[in-house]
Amino acid sequence: MDYDISPSLTLTPLNIKQANVLLEAVDKSRESLEIYLPWAQAVTDLNSAKQYITERQSIRGSHYFSIVYHEQFIGVFAVKSVEAPNTCEIGYWLCEKARGNAIIDQILRVMLPRLKEELAMRQIEFHCLDFNIPSIKIAQRVGAKLTRSYSVTMQDKLSKTMCIYTADLS
Repeated sequence: MDYDISPSLTLTPLNIKQANVLLEAVDKSRESLEIYLPWAQAVTDLNSAKQYITERQSIRGSHYFSIVYHEQFIGVFAVKSVEAPNTCEIGYWLCEKARGNAIIDQILRVMLPRLKEELAMRQIEFHCLDFNIPSIKIAQRVGAKLTRSYSVTMQDKLSKTMCIYTADLS
């Protein structure tokens, strides 16, 4: 199912046919994506882009969407399953050229009410590295508060702090 966010912004289910444009977006933004997203290092050719998509399509209870802005692929938006009932994690990434246009804010304005109505979600989570200030600000703009954190090892083999921000959809 497609979601029309605005006349120029649409979410479409992520599919294998988009592997080429996904790879292109990752390549153009690789340096900045790799800071926050360990998977970006592994998406280096068409086969690995297809694998990225296939792996995400197979995650039970999760929904991954291509973000299409002015008819161009610019990133991925995800509604991910978590263990807590009536709760989901929101994940996303944008290529560099799309940043600074309030794309994720626009998507959240449309999708959060739908998650509440269509999927009976009561809470959303954002998992952000403690130094990912743009993502933390997005979470805070929808009312999310820091609820917990844990340590993760990133591709540089150093331990980082993953922060979980939670917002009620009531």
